[in-house]
Amino acid sequence: MSIAFEKGFVMSFRAVIFDVDGVIIDTAHIHHLSWREVFKKYGVNNFTFSDFKEKIDGMPREKGVMKILPGIKPAEVKKIAAMKQFYFSKFLKEKKVKIFCSTIRLIRTCRKKGIKTAMASSSRNARPILIREGLFKLFDADAKGAYIKKGKPFPDIFLRAAALLKVKPAECVVFEDAPAGIRAAVSAGMKSVGVDRDGKQCFTGADMVVTDLSEVSFEKLCRFFCGKKGMSRIKRKK
Repeated sequence: MSIAFEKGFVMSFRAVIFDVDGVIIDTAHIHHLSWREVFKKYGVNNFTFSDFKEKIDGMPREKGVMKILPGIKPAEVKKIAAMKQFYFSKFLKEKKVKIFCSTIRLIRTCRKKGIKTAMASSSRNARPILIREGLFKLFDADAKGAYIKKGKPFPDIFLRAAALLKVKPAECVVFEDAPAGIRAAVSAGMKSVGVDRDGKQCFTGADMVVTDLSEVSFEKLCRFFCGKKGMSRIKRKK
């Protein structure tokens, strides 16, 4: 079904949905430092950044805790999650948040073209950080993933975003930097773009993989999703 037209070709999407950390802003290093401090208290002294990306990133705090500390009691999980938030708030005040300007440009262009926008983060910190940085106003909807029972890789967060935007799942393009997020987008029946900044992630099921959204102009995005199937990895220009 034709949805809209852009420079002579048919566009196949009406909305774009963005994960926040790693796609719009970069606080991954702060999250990692926070988790590392917490896990040290539980005998995990070698919690690496790779561990964070593979086992916790993109998931609700409680689920991440249980992955690193299997068998831990539910009451203790809540305590650990609260402790992590304490450290995150502390480090956030001390360190500057990086903003990915290429992502902001793409969001602004999409809005100018009449494409609806939503943020879909599993982190409770995403909204206040975007508000602080003056970026929250760029979104028509916030899926509030931290309050959804089934987090990524379940599709619930993206389905909620589509419902808030009043579009069909098939009319959405999701931008994610975590494998769990891509799996969630695929399960939701949405198109997806994996943002693989370090070139080490495995985005099985993604329609497109880039290292930065500077590689994806609005026109390229439109052309790519006009019937092209299968994953395409766009390499960073040297």
